[in-house]
Order: sequence, then structure tokens, then C-alpha cells
Amino acid sequence: RGMQKAIDLWQAGSTNEAIALFERIGQAEQAKWLPLYHAANALIGSSYQVEDVNTKNNMLEKAKAIVADAHTRSENNAELITLEGLLYTAILSIDPATYGMTLPPKIQALHEQAVGIDPNNPRALANQIEFEMGAARFFGKDLSPFCEKMKTVIPKFEQETPSAPFAPSHGLERAQQIANSCK
Repeated sequence: RGMQKAIDLWQAGSTNEAIALFERIGQAEQAKWLPLYHAANALIGSSYQVEDVNTKNNMLEKAKAIVADAHTRSENNAELITLEGLLYTAILSIDPATYGMTLPPKIQALHEQAVGIDPNNPRALANQIEFEMGAARFFGKDLSPFCEKMKTVIPKFEQETPSAPFAPSHGLERAQQIANSCK
């Protein structure tokens, strides 16, 4: 009930309330990583809507702590490692000049690790492709190979069956947008 309520709050745009509820569930259910995953995912995603750099940094530092806690509950988890890659991508986006030399190799390594653990995980694959595509865009390279690669991930999203209630199952729409962006 609590997880569904938190997801409903998030989808209704009450992100802060959803994050707080996910965190409370995570504290109450010490063995479960999913509430922490969703709390961190909501923080990372909503950080892109925040203009103030200090607020954004605080959100991402909080997400970093939540992801670290989640890793202690579920080691070698491709979903958490992919989420950590997204976390560092969000940090990179704040100040590419400062983080541009240090974070991309770390982000790439996280995505490779996630894909290595679960080569059929569509979020791990899609996020790895999207990150590589961002680097290619930065260097002015042709993006069509990435769009083609993303097209191969879409069926993995469509065939995916969540492994548990509230397990991550998002990403299809984003993958479709990316796959179609080269037309």
C-alpha cells in the first residue's frame, strides 16, 4: 500500500512527498532496496527541473547517500548500478567543465558493469547507449549508430516482466524517443 501510494504521489507531481514516503518505507523495511531505488530515482529525475545549483547539489548528494544505502541491501544489482550512472550523469550536467574529465569514465564503467551483470536489462542497455550518444553528440559525431542500437533495446523493454512488485519497468518511451531522434 505504501509503495503504491508513493508512486501515485510521484506520478501526480508531488515528488517531495513521494520521496519522503519512499524513504520512510526504506527505513521501516531495512532489507528492501526498491523503496530506496525509487527515492533516489525521483531525486535524480527532479534535479533536472531545479535551477538553483546548491539545491540541485543537495538533492544529488542525498540521492548519492540513498543509492549507497541501497547497494548495502542488494549487491551487484544492475538496476542500482544503472541508477548510480544516472546520478553521476546528473552531477556532470551541473558543471561539465569541472566534472568533464573525471566523471565520464566513471559513468561509462558503471554502465558497463550494469550491462555485464544483466546483459538483457533494458534500462542498463538504454542508459549506456544514451550516455555514449551524449558523448558522441558533444564531439560532433554521427548519432545514427546509437539510434540503431537503441532500436534493438526496445523489444527488451516490451518483453520485460517485472521481477517483483514495484521493480523498475520504466524507460520504453525514452528509448523510443532516442531511437526515433535520428530521423
